Parts: sequence; structure tokens; C-alpha cells
Amino acid sequence: MTDTQQPTLRQLRGKYAQRGSTVDTAYWTIRDAIRSGVIAPGERLIELDLAAALEMSRTPIREALHRLEVERLVENAPRRGLIVPVITIDDLVEIFEIREVLEGLAARRAAQRMSDAERQALEATVVQMEQAQATDDLTSLSAASAQFHRLLRSGSKHARLPALIALLNDSQRPLLAHEMAPERAGAAIAEHRAIMEAIVSNDAPLAERLAREHARHALHAQIIARHLSSD
Repeated sequence: MTDTQQPTLRQLRGKYAQRGSTVDTAYWTIRDAIRSGVIAPGERLIELDLAAALEMSRTPIREALHRLEVERLVENAPRRGLIVPVITIDDLVEIFEIREVLEGLAARRAAQRMSDAERQALEATVVQMEQAQATDDLTSLSAASAQFHRLLRSGSKHARLPALIALLNDSQRPLLAHEMAPERAGAAIAEHRAIMEAIVSNDAPLAERLAREHARHALHAQIIARHLSSD
């Protein structure tokens, strides 16, 4: 962790100061730093540096890192100590295989359980994606896509499902930009619309199938992007 990152980490800490204990604050701050790329894949996580950056003792940092290690958001590398994992192709496939099942379940339950207001909000995010694509507004497009998936998961009325999917996404967050890359955006938006229409029509089996296909297509886009970046 470099000195230039410390102010950013302090700013992130402010978001989570009311989370509860000091351990909770440290956990959510470091998790957000990993998710947002403030602490990059492959970077070491040094207790002393993190404690200084977050202006707390090493004990809550140590406990927060242990929680993150259990969740596989950090790993203990030989001769290096704790680091943010670098996601391999095998990791990516495993993450998306699990995500496919969970996203499919979320879509099935959303089709069965969403209120009319929630369905309208879901449709509105698809319209926002289409408008963002028409104006080449990648930031708004990504934000609308993220909102679509949040609404889908919350609409499933599953208490644990959103947190499980969020954990999977955080483990490969720096790679998620490829899901709305220009060459993928048109197909992805069409897939979102098809999922939404299945949910609005109360077609739970179709919503699940389309959501699972969407996850597989997203994985394919990630693998292609990996190969292109390594050439």
C-alpha cells in the first residue's frame, strides 16, 4: 500500500464509521478498497500500514483481514503474507458457475415475488441502459446495469441471496467493467430486457433460464477480454 492511497482509505473509512465495532469499520473499509481497486490485485496487505491509514490499532485490522481471508477476498501467499488475490481463468470460471446458479434463482424468485412497483423500477433501469447506450454514456450504462441486478436480487425476497452474490462480485470486481464494454453492451442490454420481460410476465422458468444464460455470456466476455489483454 502506497502513501498516496492512505487519504483514499481514510475517506472510505468515513463511509463505514457507523457500521458498529472498529472491526466492522476496518472490515468494510478494506473490503471496499479491494472492491474499488484502491488496493489492487497482487498488492500486499500489511497490518501496520493499514492501521496507520485507518488510524486504528492493529488488532481490529488483524480481525478484519481474517474475515476477508475466510471469504477468500484476501489470501496468504508464500513469502509475501496476505495479498489481494489475482484472479485466474480457473477462478473466474468457478465464480461465474456459482453466480449463474444464484442469479438464476434470484430471477426465478423475482418473477414470483416482485411487486408491481418493483417490476416498473426494473423496467425503468432497462430504459436507462438503452438511453445510455444511445448517447455512449458508459458510466450511466454501468450504473443502470448495477441497479438492475440490485433490484433483481432484492425483488427475490431472499434474505441471504443478495449478500452471497455481492461477495462473489467483490471477489472479481476489477474485472466487471468488461460486462458492459462497448463490444458487449448491445447484447447485454438485450439480455437485461428479455429477463425483465420474463419477470413482468410472471414467467419464472424463463426468467431463470435467461438469467443463467446472461451469466454465461458475461463469463465468455471476461475470458475473451483476458485473452485480448494478454496478447
